Amino acid sequence: MKIVAHRGKTNQALENTIEAFLAAARDHQFEGIECDVYSTIDHEFVIHHDHHLSRLANDDRLIMDLTYKELENINLKGIDGNLYKIPHLVEFLNICKNHQKRPIIEIKKLHDISLLHNLLTLLDDYMDLNPMIISFDLNYLKYLRTLSNIDLYILTTEITGQLMYDCRVNEINFYINKESVTKDLVDVLKNKGFMVGVFTVNDHDTRVLCEKLKVDYLTTDQS
Repeated sequence: MKIVAHRGKTNQALENTIEAFLAAARDHQFEGIECDVYSTIDHEFVIHHDHHLSRLANDDRLIMDLTYKELENINLKGIDGNLYKIPHLVEFLNICKNHQKRPIIEIKKLHDISLLHNLLTLLDDYMDLNPMIISFDLNYLKYLRTLSNIDLYILTTEITGQLMYDCRVNEINFYINKESVTKDLVDVLKNKGFMVGVFTVNDHDTRVLCEKLKVDYLTTDQS
């Protein structure tokens, strides 16, 4: 079971920041590092979890309403009192490359699905890292599959027969919520040939269960 740092190593620095990614990159337990991606109004890819800036910057503007330059000038404040910046996806990828960590890229929302072409072009220089793209939006993943054989995982809390069919046809694997993990479900997915990841696991018992069930990836906030 491979361990993924959720938004970086967040007990060391603010989530989804260069500092958190560097801390995760230096931690040998992590096989990969996860980040969250939006497009800016000028079609750059930036890393932030929320669609707005209110929680971390006390700013009511939306990520997707701003240019990359505008976002560069915004300070995020961590609970440690330190100030942080919103990274560009390239900065994250360079950290992964320098430390040989697998990039786990969650696509939150883009202005247009055609921007996935731009994303794949950007990833061309990092394919030796075997990047994984994950999303709650099945349409993004299905579109990506028409363009690339890159590893794709659907984030989900509920698995239906129709979803399994769509994912099997499009060669999309499953990244399931920890609340959904049962032996029966993991067995069904494995027997159908899917890889299985679980998010976001911070308790010992669920981690042990996932290891026992031979889950492929486990995303955690813990070091």
